[in-house]
Amino acid sequence: MLISTLETLRERLRVRSRHVADNPTARRAAVLVPLLGSEAAPYILYFERTHDVLDHKGEICFPGGSFEPDDAGPTSAALREAFEELALPPEEVHILGMLDDVETHVSNFTVTPVVGFIDGHPELRPDPLEVARIIKVPLARLLEPGVASTQTQHRDGKTRVIYAYTFDGNRVWGATGRITHALIEALRGS
Repeated sequence: MLISTLETLRERLRVRSRHVADNPTARRAAVLVPLLGSEAAPYILYFERTHDVLDHKGEICFPGGSFEPDDAGPTSAALREAFEELALPPEEVHILGMLDDVETHVSNFTVTPVVGFIDGHPELRPDPLEVARIIKVPLARLLEPGVASTQTQHRDGKTRVIYAYTFDGNRVWGATGRITHALIEALRGS
């Protein structure tokens, strides 16, 4: 595996300099990057959005969404959204830290990824209006040859790298792909 324990990941997230985006016109959002199962062989939890939601219809994502007035910050927003979308009890999530903010280019969000670990595989009850299906994949699967790919995109005079992970008929890309890439780099100590 990439690291000996998730405690090492927690320490790496604590000591690194985190990029915080400062875009006053962007909508603020947070996602929970849920790792679950065992520390030795964690799974990563995604879900596919329904076509009934306002943004990112049919895309594979992490639980999360826009800040609400009562949210105390990114962690509060991410945990609230994970509970609303999947009935994941906030008290079962052990927060490991935060990854760099990610900006979405089409929908104009600044997203703060909050990494959390859930011991075991809790029973989830997806909200049928938001969640088409739950996707759990061993984190090690994302490291297998042929799963990760990159593509370079040139738009508005800027060059962007698009990270994608294709496994078991699923394709994780866009902001979720960038967050997944950042998680794997943090696990590797990069």
